[in-house]
Amino acid sequence: MTGHALSSVKGGQCLQLHFKPHGALVLMFSYCKMATGGGCFEKGGNNDLVTIKQADLRRLSGEVRQMKEFLPKVLNSELLQSYNMLDKLQQELLDVHCRTDQAQRDADHWKSRFQACQAERERDKEELSRLKLELGKQRKQLSEQTSYSASVGAASCTLLWRVSRSPESVDAMLKGSMVSEFLQLVGQTVQSYVTDCREREAPKEDSQEVLFVLALAGTVTNIAASAYGRDFLMSCPAGRSVVDILVSSLSEAPIGSCDQLRNLVLMALYNLSINQKGLQYLSTRQGIIGLLAWLVQEEVVSENRLHCVRLLQSLIEEPTTPALLQEATQTISVELLQQLGNDRNPELQAAAAELKEEVQSLRQEFPLDI
Repeated sequence: MTGHALSSVKGGQCLQLHFKPHGALVLMFSYCKMATGGGCFEKGGNNDLVTIKQADLRRLSGEVRQMKEFLPKVLNSELLQSYNMLDKLQQELLDVHCRTDQAQRDADHWKSRFQACQAERERDKEELSRLKLELGKQRKQLSEQTSYSASVGAASCTLLWRVSRSPESVDAMLKGSMVSEFLQLVGQTVQSYVTDCREREAPKEDSQEVLFVLALAGTVTNIAASAYGRDFLMSCPAGRSVVDILVSSLSEAPIGSCDQLRNLVLMALYNLSINQKGLQYLSTRQGIIGLLAWLVQEEVVSENRLHCVRLLQSLIEEPTTPALLQEATQTISVELLQQLGNDRNPELQAAAAELKEEVQSLRQEFPLDI
């Protein structure tokens, strides 16, 4: 880029202002011929000259002086600091924009994750609803199957209970197969039923479940009523296990419920006590005399109290162990015998009188064991 020059003419003298490249201002004086009342533009050498009026030059010079006076006031340290501060703020703004962009990307990422989790939650809810519906169907089917099984079991065991009244049927049944499995089923069923009655409300006595349990217990009672059945129960592990569960059920079954079951259990234990093996086995059950003495006082059913007294009488009629003898003389008190003798049931009064004679005979025969 070539420089430009402005010239002012006075007489034959020209004042030239050269504008060099990059904005430099140079004043030069030269002589040129001018027309009257005007300016001239000359092109000499490498410089372009423009002729201007002196008034314009003075005005330009004044503006230049004003700018020289004004610029130091404007371009002071505060302005420079402001520019530096502006640069710093612009950098901070850029950083903020960067962080904002990163935060937006993070927000978009977490929003995407959230939407994915929501979608997964909705799928889980649908799956849970489906599983609940399926569980409801399975529970209904299980309830129907349980009800059907209980009905079949109650009907079958009730028929078995009736058949077992015959000693010949008991002999034939015990000489067959699956007897040990049947006795294990009886023990598990009675134990489970007693536990449920203790922990929850007992089912109705006419329910299929109760009929099933009573039929099983009644069958064992009829087995114990047979001479061969009593000997069989005391000779096999499954039979002795059932006897242990029956004795435990007397203390575990809540008073006021399970009355029919207790009746059958007491009858079965009495039948076993007739057998010598059965009497010896029951005599080894620690605390059985105290259990029966407690039960005869707490029991509300008169027939069950009668069975308790008869079982006590059977156990102490021929005591097989010194421990049983001592327990009988200490546990069966005179007050209890008097209470039983004043009962309204004539059979219970008669059984209590016989028990009283047995206890008095034991105390006279073994006074040191008291």
